[in-house]
Amino acid sequence: MRNPIKSLLNIKIWKEDEAKSRFAVLLRELASEEKRLYDLEEEITGTGKKMECDADELVDVEEIKRLNKYMERVLLEIHKQRRTISDKAKHVEIARIALVEASKEKKVFEKLDEKNKAALKKEFERKEQIGTDEHAVTGHNRKTKA
Repeated sequence: MRNPIKSLLNIKIWKEDEAKSRFAVLLRELASEEKRLYDLEEEITGTGKKMECDADELVDVEEIKRLNKYMERVLLEIHKQRRTISDKAKHVEIARIALVEASKEKKVFEKLDEKNKAALKKEFERKEQIGTDEHAVTGHNRKTKA
């Protein structure tokens, strides 16, 4: 007979594995988005330095306008990227909570499975002892009748 607790434990193990995978994927996505933000911030820094260098040279108004528009676009991208990171961080936190919950549920069913195995072992030993006792009584009765 299949143990229903073992079946439920297997489901809980599967759910925990799924939660771990989801959490890992979301962490990688968050790290990727943070890297993108870092790259955008580096672009702003580089463009700012380029504008400072241009200030020492002859001023090309068109070049400054172009760099200024470019910086505005990058700043807008940075703002969007920060919102994206915030959203991803919320998803990571939700996945972390789900993983913790799945781990707790798995532990509960592991304990139940251990208790069930111990009870089955105890029942087996009890039945074995009853069989041994009956065998001893039967042997004793044969000796006393003879």
